Amino acid sequence: MRAFALDEFGQPGSIHDLPEPQPAEKEVRVRVSAASVNAFDNAVVQGFVKSRMEHRFPLIPCGDLAGTVDALGAGVDGFAVGDSVFGVTGKMVMGEGTLAEFATASAGTIAKRPAGVGEVEAAALPLAGVSALMSVEAAALKPNDVVVIVGASGGVGSYAVQLAADAGARVIGVTSRGKIDYVKSLGADEVIDRTAGDVLEALKAQHSGGVAAIIDTGSDAAGLARLTEAVRDGGTITSMKGAAAVDDLATRGIKGINVSTQVTKARLDHLAALAAAGKLKATHIQTFPLEKAGDAFRLIVQETHRGKLVVEI
Repeated sequence: MRAFALDEFGQPGSIHDLPEPQPAEKEVRVRVSAASVNAFDNAVVQGFVKSRMEHRFPLIPCGDLAGTVDALGAGVDGFAVGDSVFGVTGKMVMGEGTLAEFATASAGTIAKRPAGVGEVEAAALPLAGVSALMSVEAAALKPNDVVVIVGASGGVGSYAVQLAADAGARVIGVTSRGKIDYVKSLGADEVIDRTAGDVLEALKAQHSGGVAAIIDTGSDAAGLARLTEAVRDGGTITSMKGAAAVDDLATRGIKGINVSTQVTKARLDHLAALAAAGKLKATHIQTFPLEKAGDAFRLIVQETHRGKLVVEI
């Protein structure tokens, strides 16, 4: 099969001719139509997480996929050859990824793709969508709660804005100049341009009583710690980067939650239902052919990037 892979960390990657994978027990093999590139995938190819998990070379990156079930491993229930699916591989070994014509995936981390949701849209949804869903659920938003979403134009943030708005919250998106109209189009009530001034001071000026929650998709501990001053006592802060200092926040009665994404069939089904009902629309998606997948990795670290990057196989 054709696959985009690299032979050592930090390489730009190239097209390889590799054996087709075979599904193990409780796995399916998917003929991949589209796969998305996430910030975590770039961390993998740069070797930033090599001490945390096993890597195998030639390393095929990425875990998100959309495609068609091509073969079933032993003990798989609920799926048949020919089913249109989306999800993640569910593997703890890095290198058996989805930038390839075929990929194997756990039957517990994929779901059927609903009619009306395209393959590119579906491929963009799993990791970022589930991360957003878990963050919004952790924030426990009530109708009319004011929630600040930091990184509102990114892959996770784009979905979080929509999910928070659907929950009835008043959404303040934090993004950079040039992305304000995009974040508003997703359902944000207000948008703060973080390049135009101090975000904390803007929040204090507009919401002197404090906001109910902050959903942070990318700040480091220092950046997020300062923003906590904008949260009212009893509020909630969630972090995708493990930056919520739980002990420090507890003294103010603020709940700090570090979100560790866990993709499950149930969560994918929930997102699929929202997308099919028109309540979760595709974020800004830029596509690349397989041979240009390296361009997606170069773009994902750039400040101008917004939404999702998808490779069509």
